[in-house]
Amino acid sequence: MRTRIELSNQRFLIAGHSRAGRKARTWLVYLPESNADFHPGSRGELVGLVGRSQAARLNYLVINKPGLSASRKDQDVFERSFRRGLRISDALKTAGQIIPSGDKIFIVGYSEGAYLAPELALKLGDRVCGLVMIGGGTRGWLSEELSHSFGREKAALRRQISRIESRPDSVEKWNGFSYATWNSYAADTTLISLKKLPTTLPMLSILGCKDNVIDLKATLEDLLVLERSKSLSVETYSACGHSFTGHWAAVRKSLSAFLDRV
Repeated sequence: MRTRIELSNQRFLIAGHSRAGRKARTWLVYLPESNADFHPGSRGELVGLVGRSQAARLNYLVINKPGLSASRKDQDVFERSFRRGLRISDALKTAGQIIPSGDKIFIVGYSEGAYLAPELALKLGDRVCGLVMIGGGTRGWLSEELSHSFGREKAALRRQISRIESRPDSVEKWNGFSYATWNSYAADTTLISLKKLPTTLPMLSILGCKDNVIDLKATLEDLLVLERSKSLSVETYSACGHSFTGHWAAVRKSLSAFLDRV
């Protein structure tokens, strides 16, 4: 099923969702990567993500990006919506409109969705019964960019970051994202949200050891500290990068095992 969700500033998104059955009261909410294609939220899509046995007991909701539909992409709406604060408010409105108030929620985020997942979980409160982050870092995006540079390249990057920070609302682009988008993801909000989540909330982070998009070193350091005080498990795939190419079967197995545990 597809439902149009009316948003602020004359925007909308199309939520893809499907139900396991009338008695199912638990939802898997999927937050996709930044440049995701449209997800219809079908049962087959859910089976591909978590396996057939888990999918049989879960309702499914994909919070697609504003501006995306099955047939086209409205680039203007897509770009205007690419701000962290809007992503969270849009997700909250979508969940509130689709998911009945008494139902429980598992949140699964990939890439950009993984950065957002802890903050969304924090705002949804005790309705959330599990959180999974796939390929998500913990730090702000600009500091992560710096972590991959050295020498003269780092000095040039610092100058570019200063330009970005001096124009917080600019639609000028750098490395595929507007300055406004970079600034909206500049703070360590993911890490801050993780620290605030209940110690008993089951959480899983799946990371590729060859991921050169996030700051892998800082992310692992942060998560390993959080493991001591949270119900958090960290899994790393040694031959895997940020896209998890050739490793989604392993991700599905990890997700299924996590859902079994909780």
